[in-house]
Amino acid sequence: MQSLTIAAGNGGGYWRTNTRIGADPSKNLPTTKNNTRTGVRITLGSFMKYFSLVPLSLLITVGFSHNAFSQTLAYTLPPIVVTATRNVQTVDDSLASVTVITREEIERTQAGDLLKLLTGKAGIDIINNGGRGKTSSLYLRGTSSEHVLVLIDGAKMGSATLGSVSFQHLPLSQIERIEIVRGPRSSLYGSEAIGGVIQIFTRKGKKGFHANESITLGRYRSTQITTGASMNNADSTLSVQLGYDETGGFSSQKGNDPDDDGYQNTSFSARFGHKFNNRISLDTSFFRAETKTEYDSWVPTTDYESKGLQQAVTAKLKYTPIPEWEITFGLDQGRDESQQIEDTLKTDRFNTTRNRVYLQNDITLNDDVLLVLGFDRQTDMINSNIDYAETSRDNTGVFVQHQWFMQNTDILFAFRNDNNEAFGNKTTGNIAWGYHLNKTTRLLASYGTAFRAPTFNALYYPVSGNPDLSPEKSASAEIGLSGTQHWGNWNFNLYRTDINDLINWACVIDCNDADFFNDIWKPVNIGKARIRGLEVGVTTHIQKWTIASSLSLTDPKDVKTGNKLQQRAFRTARIDIDRNSKTFSAGISIFGQGFRYTNTLNSDRLDSYYLINLRIGYSVSKQWMLRLKLDNALNKEYELKESYNTAGRSLFATISYSTP
Repeated sequence: MQSLTIAAGNGGGYWRTNTRIGADPSKNLPTTKNNTRTGVRITLGSFMKYFSLVPLSLLITVGFSHNAFSQTLAYTLPPIVVTATRNVQTVDDSLASVTVITREEIERTQAGDLLKLLTGKAGIDIINNGGRGKTSSLYLRGTSSEHVLVLIDGAKMGSATLGSVSFQHLPLSQIERIEIVRGPRSSLYGSEAIGGVIQIFTRKGKKGFHANESITLGRYRSTQITTGASMNNADSTLSVQLGYDETGGFSSQKGNDPDDDGYQNTSFSARFGHKFNNRISLDTSFFRAETKTEYDSWVPTTDYESKGLQQAVTAKLKYTPIPEWEITFGLDQGRDESQQIEDTLKTDRFNTTRNRVYLQNDITLNDDVLLVLGFDRQTDMINSNIDYAETSRDNTGVFVQHQWFMQNTDILFAFRNDNNEAFGNKTTGNIAWGYHLNKTTRLLASYGTAFRAPTFNALYYPVSGNPDLSPEKSASAEIGLSGTQHWGNWNFNLYRTDINDLINWACVIDCNDADFFNDIWKPVNIGKARIRGLEVGVTTHIQKWTIASSLSLTDPKDVKTGNKLQQRAFRTARIDIDRNSKTFSAGISIFGQGFRYTNTLNSDRLDSYYLINLRIGYSVSKQWMLRLKLDNALNKEYELKESYNTAGRSLFATISYSTP
């Protein structure tokens, strides 16, 4: 018997798949391999045991014996990604740590919402303030939510006042696929891409005409309804999706107003593309989600409600004057709006609009070299009942990326300069190297710098704003191994990120006064952080079973105090086991996290926990599907944020229809 420690992710392969401009990836497929493997044993008991006993690691062991049953493994084309380099390549060819989540995985796991789908993915840690639609934070490789760039079909999302994205309001019903790129990408995208980039692609039309409908009912008076249609012919594609999501919820905060805090989300998306000829094509998209969230806050007797809007509009025109040169001209807009309501009285309003125009040139210099040249101009505007000193700012970025593709070695250089009217110029860069040690194993190494622009709150909020703030700066290094074997794929990545000039609050006036209320506090560039981490991943297919698992170990440290950064879990692991056939599917997800500190002094912490989710699906016919899922099957009590409630055991049933 052979045994290995595993965790899920996208492993690297060794077959070169040329997906650069004008290339047809299907022409570079390797010969299908038939392999016989026998037996599978999965040890799950240690998954729970080691969470409390092992301080630095979790072990999930999958063993393969040689005398139980045989299987046939056929190589399939690795997923295509565009976010890591702003051009098309396969996951196996990428020099970044990338995870791709497809529509098939969204439906198979029955995640219900985006945060549950992302929970436990390599490098991702999520906290939530009391249920569906409540304020949530996503930490990528130990960096904060403000250090993660989020795109929807290329449009930059997020609040320019808070500096973060409302992940809780992005509905799965509108999502076709998600690309998660871990590590700095400011050299291509500018501000915010310190921890990485998450790009969401809305639903796209398939060949022919297709219609889809689904309804989900479940605990906490939850209802999800989706309907849509798409068509695709040789030259045009069109897709339209409508979604409605409502839950009665539960009391979000312990020891506060005991009533249920509900949530509503009404969403719409549309995509249209047309190919005018072999040289010119147009792609457009529209996404909108309107939300209403009830929550608990300072006064238990007050009813708190927040209304919000998330919207992305994009248009992209591609022109290929010669086969070696592709020009992309794009326009996009991202909007983030929120209106707070207390006992039916409207209070704070914060609206952000991000307009961007960009031009990108992809130039194939020869069979081994691809050059990317481009620029973009972004204007952030805010509208609020708060009297900010400034309500808009412009940023112009110029970037270049050079990629070499050789027989066993790939090299990437990328540089970008951003000129921002709030703080001036900032230059960032990336260098990455990949080397095939043999036909199955690839070595990766990279180094990159990134930055985050100060928010409007930090710069211009009345009284407390500090217009002299500088951007937060980071430097990251990573080394990894990845491979594709006859039994599956695997990856192993070590990284370190140093962040300087972190924006923290500090007393600046009357700080020695005995009367605390006379002190004046402002955000200043005084913080430093060092984050080290390990990600391990393996995915394998055994007959009709798919086994995938992820393990993330994170060591986030405040350099000045020596304490751990708050709200980050140091150990996260997840294993998904699924069996799929033409008519029946079944799966189990086991997710666990170690403890996390809830304050900067590291004197308070939340305990470790694990959850088990179960799911089954049955195809009544080619058009109709029935699904059941049981979340938190053991009815565990746990906290993601101190004093906030989480959902107990919850059963959900889905019936869906789709044309074949």
